[in-house]
Amino acid sequence: MSEPILSFIYNHGFSDIPYGGIGGPDGDWKVITTGIGGDTKVYTGGGILGTLSGTVMPFGTRDATVRPGSNYLIIPQVYIEDATTMYEVPLARSNPNTNRYVFGVYINGYIASDLYIEMWDDNSFSTTNLPTLSGTSSRPWSMFNCYATTSGDPSSDWNGETNSYSKYLAGTNRLGLKGASEAGNETVYFNMYVALPYDAFVFHDQPIETYRYLYI
Repeated sequence: MSEPILSFIYNHGFSDIPYGGIGGPDGDWKVITTGIGGDTKVYTGGGILGTLSGTVMPFGTRDATVRPGSNYLIIPQVYIEDATTMYEVPLARSNPNTNRYVFGVYINGYIASDLYIEMWDDNSFSTTNLPTLSGTSSRPWSMFNCYATTSGDPSSDWNGETNSYSKYLAGTNRLGLKGASEAGNETVYFNMYVALPYDAFVFHDQPIETYRYLYI
């Protein structure tokens, strides 16, 4: 069989509705450009500004998140940034939440495994030493919490260890987005957020979000 084509998509709207396309933009669903010079997923808010003021913002707009005094803070906003503009993913705001159709991958073709989402330090895919992936004394695991929503809505209090549908993403601690041994010509969905612990060091890092699958 030929290599499948994957389209990485996100919901720029406020309605929790599935993607209806076959790899391109569809309604509020937009496509993420990948590779060198591609789009960036930005987690921001919770700082001096609190939240950014619009669902569409100029390139480079940021609100440095302030560490909480105790426990952890869920970073309130997620944007997808291209070369000129940032587009919010509103249903990812104030996670954890029960929204199902937030991020997705459209699989054009057939894969002979689940589609796994992973986080790594860089494109060597060999280490998970960055602060967001290695954790802190109070929370010694990844700050990236991901829930596979292909099969249903998450509970309102989900985190990276709720059940088999969720993971703290770091290296081989990965999450299958369909929960099956094969997939094809369909969309798989997920929701995710970043939880910033009170004892995190001041940092700025850019881990790699990647997807692993088998095709024959």
